[in-house]
Amino acid sequence: MTGDRRDTPALPHLTPQLPDLSGLSFGGGGDLGEHFRRLEEITRRRADRAEPSTLFLPEFTTLAAEDSLDVGDDGEDLLEDARANITRGEYALALEQLAEFLDLSPGHAEARYLRGYCHYRLGDLMTALEITLPMRSERLDDRRVRSGVLELRATLRRMVTPEETDAFLDTRGRDPRGADERFRRFIALAPEEPEPPYLLAVMLVLDGDLAAAYRTAQAAVDEVEGDASRLRALADALQTAALGSLAGDAVRALADGAYSRARKALQRLDREWRETELVRDFDAYLGGLIRTGRSPAKPLPPPALSPERATRLYGLIADPYREEAVELVTDRRWAEAERVLAKVLHLVPAYPPPNYLYAICLLVQGKEPERAITAAGIAVRDPMLPEAELLLRRAVEAKAVLAINAAFDEHNAAMAAIGSPPTRQQLITLRRTMEGLRDRMPGLREQAGTGENERHVRKLADAVAQRLAEIDRATATIEVNELVSRFNRWAERSGPHPLYADLDFGQTELALIDRDVQRLLRSTTDPRARKVLQDLRDVLASVNRFG
Repeated sequence: MTGDRRDTPALPHLTPQLPDLSGLSFGGGGDLGEHFRRLEEITRRRADRAEPSTLFLPEFTTLAAEDSLDVGDDGEDLLEDARANITRGEYALALEQLAEFLDLSPGHAEARYLRGYCHYRLGDLMTALEITLPMRSERLDDRRVRSGVLELRATLRRMVTPEETDAFLDTRGRDPRGADERFRRFIALAPEEPEPPYLLAVMLVLDGDLAAAYRTAQAAVDEVEGDASRLRALADALQTAALGSLAGDAVRALADGAYSRARKALQRLDREWRETELVRDFDAYLGGLIRTGRSPAKPLPPPALSPERATRLYGLIADPYREEAVELVTDRRWAEAERVLAKVLHLVPAYPPPNYLYAICLLVQGKEPERAITAAGIAVRDPMLPEAELLLRRAVEAKAVLAINAAFDEHNAAMAAIGSPPTRQQLITLRRTMEGLRDRMPGLREQAGTGENERHVRKLADAVAQRLAEIDRATATIEVNELVSRFNRWAERSGPHPLYADLDFGQTELALIDRDVQRLLRSTTDPRARKVLQDLRDVLASVNRFG
């Protein structure tokens, strides 16, 4: 055999371009970076926004007297006069009449609505918001009054919200306290609007006041109308971020397996935080670990919670490790990142974000493809990790790549162990290796998955077939040489003229040599070996004729 070395082809384990990990969060909605980007979007939108056009309510339709609440003749006259003046556009006069009427009947819904409407028409928008604020939550029996209140408030908010937002952003840099107070007053008057409390909370985060930011966002979640998803996500993120510091002792105790100590650390939190859903869930989870006597050596079980609440609890437990893990992955310090992530996954084995990073670490290092597939499969469950699907496909492909690479490495290592010339034992060992590789070819073809992998499997199969053919030739050469040597030894022992020597000497040896020659002639295809064997058989035949 030649003993030449064949290099393993360059099979890609994973594309060198990694996804952007800078915004990856371990928190259940705890990516504050997303909300900072949202603040930039709001600022850009403000800069691009055209001046708002003046918005007017559709012309007020006078309610018939019989549709109003009966408050007596005098009071009814005041209300009728106010209606008439509103129809004529005499809003200031109507306000005076409505004030007198409301002194007589302060709870009258239509009169209160008309009063707010007059302030709107006179341009006193904040007063109109203040007058109609309690009415949004009252039971208004008159459908037309209720519809009017809601429509008026919607119009007022469309007009005032951009102005108040601009004033807040313009003045906060030089007078943060005054800007916050004014914005809070507006938020109190227009609690339906999701953007103002969102904006204020993000600004408070930039100030470093996570607790105040959380309270601002959380208080607004149940008040806003329409889509509150961003505000709720911010409140969750702020709660997790704030508790990440406050509950740090409990998380560290959990990591140490000291479940009772972790629970006591939670009990030392202020009542405001102890009563949050997240801390209650953490406390209940620790209680379950204590009751079941869970061994710290085992990965922690998933909490018996809804997916959303489980994600937030996982985020609280894992967040202390987030910055270190992301930094190590970003710096491509794969082995160190793998160790940190393994520690995290011992605590939160079913949490998608660290599984996502863990799969990347394993794949880049070409390690444990089955574990990488499992981790990527968990990462796919998180819709906030859109590249997890691609990562899972890469993990499945990597399993095939690593299997093919391992087969190439086995082939190369076996070839490197062959001497020049090879010994019989080396050839026996090499044949065993190559036959094992040949038997694995169908499985490698089946899992190849890509055209490139299939080409490499064919290349390996061809190389294995060639090695087996070379082994056959080399083995035949060794055996032919051994037969020639055996005949030469027989001839030396038989004297200087073997054809006339004592033919009874070594007849058994000659018979054995002849048998082996015939065996090799039946199995050997190498022309050179067959030529030597045929010559040797002719010599043996000559010796036998003189026997």
